[in-house]
Amino acid sequence: MKESHFQAPLTSIVVAGGGAAGWLTAAILAAEHNIKNNDRVSVTLVESPDVKILGVGEGTWPTMRDTLRKIGISEADFIASCDASFKQGTRFINWKSTESENIYDHPFSLPAGFFEGEVGAWWLSHGHQHQKSTFSEMFSTQSLLCNFSKAPKQVQTPPYAAVANYGYHLDAHKFAELLKTHCIERLGVNYVNDHIEHIKEDVEGYIASLECKSQEIRGDLFVDCTGFSASLIGKHFNSPITDVSQGLKNNSAMAVQAGYVDETVDIASATLSTAHENGWIWDIGLPHRKGVGCVYSSEFASDEKAAETLKAYLTSCKKTKDVSENDFRKITFSPGYRKTAWVKNCVAVGTSAGFVEPLEASALVMVEMSARFISEHLPNHREIMPSVSKRFNSNFTRRWERIVDFLKLHYVLSERKDSPYWRFMTNLDNASEQLKDWLLEWQYRPISLTDFCYADELFPAASYMYVLYGMKAPEQFAINFSRYSDSVMGQTLNAVKANEKLSHKHVAALPTNRELIKAIRA
Repeated sequence: MKESHFQAPLTSIVVAGGGAAGWLTAAILAAEHNIKNNDRVSVTLVESPDVKILGVGEGTWPTMRDTLRKIGISEADFIASCDASFKQGTRFINWKSTESENIYDHPFSLPAGFFEGEVGAWWLSHGHQHQKSTFSEMFSTQSLLCNFSKAPKQVQTPPYAAVANYGYHLDAHKFAELLKTHCIERLGVNYVNDHIEHIKEDVEGYIASLECKSQEIRGDLFVDCTGFSASLIGKHFNSPITDVSQGLKNNSAMAVQAGYVDETVDIASATLSTAHENGWIWDIGLPHRKGVGCVYSSEFASDEKAAETLKAYLTSCKKTKDVSENDFRKITFSPGYRKTAWVKNCVAVGTSAGFVEPLEASALVMVEMSARFISEHLPNHREIMPSVSKRFNSNFTRRWERIVDFLKLHYVLSERKDSPYWRFMTNLDNASEQLKDWLLEWQYRPISLTDFCYADELFPAASYMYVLYGMKAPEQFAINFSRYSDSVMGQTLNAVKANEKLSHKHVAALPTNRELIKAIRA
């Protein structure tokens, strides 16, 4: 008896589109399914020679360390090939207000005493006694490490191991090239350099093949990594975008690469995010240059104003060479995501699935999580694909909703009212009901682990603590501390004291970012 389409085994995965999203997805799938030594499943990536990659996703989360290790790329090769540096979190500058320079950090490490103490309660009851220290300085070693541009580990620390939790800053173009070479030469991914001209369906409406200029590529599962064009999930299947601009207005960025005055200057240990009148500026330090960009909304600022703001920022930075405005590159995007990113046998990964402003560098980690889900739940045949796609869509819709909430949190906590932009962005009325409820409750109680129900939260309780308690002073809350025992508060105080000692110990013992990178590349 002949197998039906629904019962035939899945044997071929086709990734449409290259760039970091496409090649990272292909690498995860190929490595986890041992494609090179597995005759049952193949992975093919088709990449158009006519399409340039976006190339601005230059920040990762700590998850990238495990991803690189699993796909078989050594940390030393990665750092050398991708002009990479170490990232320990994000530093927010002038987000609180327009008064004298104000700074807070969202480091990658959990707060000291996070599980055994009452971090939030202790800070809210005792933080006013430590006005010269921020929440992250009291509970994380990484604020002090970032002050001194320190690396997150020593030269002798094993690859991918850490003294302080870290991700990376990297050159996105070089990262895509490294992944491409690794996929083709080491992981057994088939590579097709051709332009997709037409998508052919079978009788059930599933994609049967991609018709390219010079060949036809058949497959059982198609991963759309075609970026903003969303050639498969958007243009073919017409999966709609859920617009989030009612709360997050930013839809443009002006980006540039700026070389250092000399290559002995310190490399920042965190992404710098500096608020300005009409948005914010990212500043990412690599060994040989910086990646800098002005994020803004076209509804509140012209391209000329954004270019002027970016130029002024670069001029104020003494570490970088002069950059011509002719080198500025404008990027436009529609903030939103697809609630149905998996339709029939097509699943969108990367910017084809959605994109919101890069405030917390969530783009690459969403690629990692999407590819890992596909790999772990890879349908054996078409009959179970609707079940898998339903769970994928549900899980990633939740993740997108939480990303939007967390980004909006940064704005609604700000006291900036210096422009129409900030008056709109700080308005809580255009936030989600979930965020409104949380902020109301947190006015009267500390953030709790039980506020977040999922083990795989992109932004867990610790992240919300760093932002909320970094932006607001303890005296701005009205907490009843009667339920917190002296012993638990004492444990938290001990954690604070231990963190202070450890911070100074790490500063003394750890090399700078540049020193560690130089040693690794030697």
